[in-house]
Amino acid sequence: MATKLASDAVAATEEPKRKAVSDAFRLLSAPVLLNVAPDRVSVLIAVSAHATGWVEFGETEALGKRSDGEVGGMRPLHNRILRFDITGLKPGKGYFYRIRVCPVIFSNAYRISRGTPVASELFSFRTLNPSAATASFTCWNDTHENRPTLSALTDLLQRNPTDFLVWNGDITNDIHREEQLVGQFIDPAGKPFAASTPLFLGRGNHDVRGRDARHLAEMMTGPDGRYYYAFRQGPLACLVMDTGEDKPDELPVYAGLNNYAAYRTEQARWLADVIKQPWFRKAAFRVAFLHIPLLWEAELPANWATVWGAGIKGWICEDGHQKWHDLLCKGNVDAVISGHTHRHAWFAPRRGRPYAQLIGGGPAADNAIAITGHATSKQLQIDLQNLEGKVVESHLFRRK
Repeated sequence: MATKLASDAVAATEEPKRKAVSDAFRLLSAPVLLNVAPDRVSVLIAVSAHATGWVEFGETEALGKRSDGEVGGMRPLHNRILRFDITGLKPGKGYFYRIRVCPVIFSNAYRISRGTPVASELFSFRTLNPSAATASFTCWNDTHENRPTLSALTDLLQRNPTDFLVWNGDITNDIHREEQLVGQFIDPAGKPFAASTPLFLGRGNHDVRGRDARHLAEMMTGPDGRYYYAFRQGPLACLVMDTGEDKPDELPVYAGLNNYAAYRTEQARWLADVIKQPWFRKAAFRVAFLHIPLLWEAELPANWATVWGAGIKGWICEDGHQKWHDLLCKGNVDAVISGHTHRHAWFAPRRGRPYAQLIGGGPAADNAIAITGHATSKQLQIDLQNLEGKVVESHLFRRK
């Protein structure tokens, strides 16, 4: 009886705290779909305090299935980001989903209580299908935390949705504090941007800068925990690669913390294997997304040498070109899509370089570009649109 009375007293004491936590708790973002595949997808959401949760999903709005996101027997508990993996999905199938999140008051190992659950809106998405007749993508680059530009890009994507979105680097200015990550990657525009169009992430040189840049990998990466990977949607095979920093590793400003030269060599070994795979070779078209261009074949702007310093060609990834160019040629890659320079450019395929180099715009509203691609078994069309949705440049690839 004494034990029960003590327990009741503790519960009565903690009830005001539980209510206060529940009243203050909120979702800080819409869901973000990440790394969709034919049979799975990850879903992330930002929260205001320690919380757990689950995803309800199904082929109709009735939902009916649930993913608790448990890893090693432990369901998620975090004070910034919750992540759930939904598995067992069907290729090319549409699904509806909703996230429910519950604040958790964690007093100690034996005094844990839950607050009132909060639900996201109902959203839908479609898995990838390597056998689909068509494929479409949107690519952003160098948004640099410019919220008006990100808002306009999001509006464009919502008006003209594609199968997936590639965010091709320089998402940030730097990552100095871990608490910046939610605003930079999960809620960059103050509105849903990847709740229905799944996101694939590519790092840029600014995304590897800052004291807490290494915390990004705790929140989001590409498939298998890496920032280089490949996938197929219908007639289109895609490579996402990581060019790293735009200056040599040995520069004193990096304090010996970088080794991107070895990292690019690691990616070259991986690329040599990927281009041999039947799913890649048999694709009608092949596109590589990498932040820093591999080449620049036009007159250099007058200030670039000053920006990067004497002897440093920081506007291109020379090391990546040296290690990847021959493999991209051997793999019959049609186009390399990059950013970094904050000015869009097009270098058509030529003898010795059978792939095109396409470069997007910058973060300012008058310079921002949304790159879109639409592929069938016979052709791939890539358009560059400004923030008003006007196509400012278009390129057509025929199947080789």
